[in-house]
Amino acid sequence: MVIRSVLCPIGLALAFAVPAPALAAPECLANGKSFKVGETACLTVAGESHLARCDMVLNNTSWTKIKDVCPGDAPKLHPTSLSTPPPSTMPTEPADN
Repeated sequence: MVIRSVLCPIGLALAFAVPAPALAAPECLANGKSFKVGETACLTVAGESHLARCDMVLNNTSWTKIKDVCPGDAPKLHPTSLSTPPPSTMPTEPADN
């Protein structure tokens, strides 16, 4: 009984003396970089770019889409063939080579 009364306080003191592990700040990852919660980045998913914000969702970091386009992106134009000249400049007769 005497041993228990001596060892219990020592065990409790050692249990509380162990430092708790430091928790890392929550960050999102994109394009090989880390972003803090609240920061924005231009993400490309399945060939489509959009602006997203790093948020916390259920104690996990997650990207939230906030705009369909990224700042500085040019509007998407329909592709045109550069190899075919407009009809008005096409010759009507074959050219001699």
